[in-house]
Amino acid sequence: MSKYPKINYIGNKAKLKDWIIENLPLKQGRVLDIFSGGNSVSYALKEKGYEVLSNDVLYSNYVISKAIIENDEFKLEKEILERGISEKLIEEKYENIKFLSNRLYFDDEVKELARLICIADTLEGYEKYLFLALIRRAMIRKLPYSRMNVPWNQIVKLRDEEYSYMKYKRKRAYHNYSFKQHILDNIENYNNSVFCNGRKNMSYNLDSFEMLETLKKTVDIIYMDPPYPKTMNKYGEFYGTFDVVFQKEKKYVDFSANDKFMYNMEKLIQKSIGKTKYIVISLNNKTSPSAEELKVMLEKYGTVSIKSKDFQYKVTGKHNKNTTYEILIIVKLKNEGV
Repeated sequence: MSKYPKINYIGNKAKLKDWIIENLPLKQGRVLDIFSGGNSVSYALKEKGYEVLSNDVLYSNYVISKAIIENDEFKLEKEILERGISEKLIEEKYENIKFLSNRLYFDDEVKELARLICIADTLEGYEKYLFLALIRRAMIRKLPYSRMNVPWNQIVKLRDEEYSYMKYKRKRAYHNYSFKQHILDNIENYNNSVFCNGRKNMSYNLDSFEMLETLKKTVDIIYMDPPYPKTMNKYGEFYGTFDVVFQKEKKYVDFSANDKFMYNMEKLIQKSIGKTKYIVISLNNKTSPSAEELKVMLEKYGTVSIKSKDFQYKVTGKHNKNTTYEILIIVKLKNEGV
């Protein structure tokens, strides 16, 4: 049986996906997940039989989408890890990524990573994206707090297993596993996530506005979970180093800027008119702007309803004890033209 794999993604909706799907205004159809992130919602939509269009501007998220949303058949063999690569190619790749040395990883680890990237370069299609998704998982798993913007002195301190145990009562030995070991530990998990739902699901690596401009065929629902201001929203910093390593950085509209969010959001809604019947937006009661502020803006474009659910977010092993509830805003667009 297929199962969403271990991703490590801040803001992941994996524990909310069932509630989100239950409250969608349609039980079948074509859905665009325009800020797909860790792809937990896209994956749940695929499981429920929707035709899924999954989009994210970060390449680190796109490789996950290609591997488990668009891919419905191809799996990886462990023997790929033993593929012969010339030392010259590995050295050339190392020269390109050695900026990671004593910044995110120790130098010998960067050399190991260079070899794995060289292996990825020999692969094609969905096998390549599965392997890249596993490299991403390994890169994230080796880092404290599962993000790529932790200062090097903190990384070194927290990778000291004795210090970690003394401070947090956990050694977190997995930070010191090799990249190869992480891939071996996860390859079955990722292979088992691959399945076919009988639909032509597609993955895109575009800015949200560009995605709507590219969209030729209308969808039934556009699901939006943008990076809100004043939240843990620095996804470019958290995971963007992966994009740099693979030379896949893209420019994009930054929704996390407080003074621009509502302007950008309204422009995105306007761009969606004629592309979909419904827009469904995720947020919680701690985000800014609030659900009520968004509702006032959204009522210019259609009929708005709001659903909510108690939910405690958990970050780095600790629960947020403040009262938190998740919110869905559902907009039935008027004059949608579809």
